[in-house]
Amino acid sequence: MIDAGRFYEMQALKYLDVRDRSRVGVDVVERWARSLPFGSPVVEIACGGGYPITQVLVDAGLPVWAIDSSPTLLKQFRLRFPMIPTQCASALDSTYFGRTFEAVISIGFVFLLHQDDQLAFLHRISELLERGGRFLFTAPVEMGTWRDVTTGLECWSLGRIAYTRALGRLGFRVIRTHVDEGENNYYDAEKIGGPAWW
Repeated sequence: MIDAGRFYEMQALKYLDVRDRSRVGVDVVERWARSLPFGSPVVEIACGGGYPITQVLVDAGLPVWAIDSSPTLLKQFRLRFPMIPTQCASALDSTYFGRTFEAVISIGFVFLLHQDDQLAFLHRISELLERGGRFLFTAPVEMGTWRDVTTGLECWSLGRIAYTRALGRLGFRVIRTHVDEGENNYYDAEKIGGPAWW
């Protein structure tokens, strides 16, 4: 089975063409970006070619750092946003520029990870997000597995209850959820403490 990173690298230009023409999720991300303190440093995980999400963040006056595992997508991103620091790495292996952030955003990514990797990813987010920081990501509210219609990739959702509990154990609280015009579900979480050890 092909993994998501390899798929997006192999299909990079096709993916770019489709995503560049899509405005799905822009309204949700615009509202989220405006709710952050002006100038909050944000890292975008699985940034792709940068349209439309990165553009929304830039337009909101937020300093952005960006990570993607596809060299081809990141090359296009760098042409479009030459001033944004980037790193070609997987979300679980990235050094995240050796710093912390006040906000993290990851759209269309979490559910491409296996269940254990999703939990590891959420733990990594808790390490790089500052207290009071915000985390916006997409994942279904239902629990289950499916094959993505667009990409054919296998996807996994832990479901709203499991995501909320996992985030809670890591010191987050889910402050709201959103649904966009494409029926994608968004979790907006705030880091209010550290992880609970038991």
